[in-house]
Amino acid sequence: MIKQRLIQKIALGLVTLFGITSCSQQNNMKDLTDITSRIDKSSGFIDLTLVITDKKETDSTFIYKAEGLYKSDTVGIQISLKKGLKAGIVNGEMKNVFAQAIISFNSIGSKSDRLLNAMTELYQIDSINNSMCNELLTFTCANLNDKDINYNVGEYKFKIFMESEEDNSELFVDFDFSNGQIYFNEKDPEYRKGILTYLMKK
Repeated sequence: MIKQRLIQKIALGLVTLFGITSCSQQNNMKDLTDITSRIDKSSGFIDLTLVITDKKETDSTFIYKAEGLYKSDTVGIQISLKKGLKAGIVNGEMKNVFAQAIISFNSIGSKSDRLLNAMTELYQIDSINNSMCNELLTFTCANLNDKDINYNVGEYKFKIFMESEEDNSELFVDFDFSNGQIYFNEKDPEYRKGILTYLMKK
C-alpha cells in the first residue's frame, strides 16, 4: 500500500512538472511578437520588432537574446550593448556620438538563419547564402541619445555602420527597455542588400 502511494505521488509530481514546463513554453511563445508587427506599408520601410527573451551581463556589456515570430517560426539573434553609455548629444551638440564596439551581433544558430531568411524575403533581395555569420560582428555606432542610457527603462536610438570593401550600409538599432523590445529600423531601403551581405556567413 505504501509503495503504491509512493508511485502515485511520483506520477503526480511528474505530471505537474511537465504541465508547468509546457505552460511556461506556451507563455513564452505567446509573449513573442511577429517581427512585422510595426511595419507601416505606406512608409516604404521594413522595420522589424524583436522581443528580449533573455538578458545576461559581463563586466562591460549587457547581452540580450532577441526573438520574434515570422510565419509561425521563431527567429532571433544575440545583441550586446556596452555598459555605462552616456548621452551622445548634449545640449543639442554632438559630444560622444561616434564610437566603436558599442553594439555587436552574434548568431544563435538556426533561429538567426531564419531571421536572415525573413529579412531577405521582406527586403525582396535575392540571396545565394541565407546562413548568418557565426563570428561576433562588432560595429562602429552613432549614439543618437540626448540622455544617459538607463538599461531598465526608456527608449534609446543607435545607428550602426556595416562597413566592407564592397559596400557601406547603415541600420538603426533601437532599444525599448520599457517594453522589452529591440527594433531594426531602416535608414534607407538602398542599404538592404549591403545589410544582408554583411550578416551572411562568409
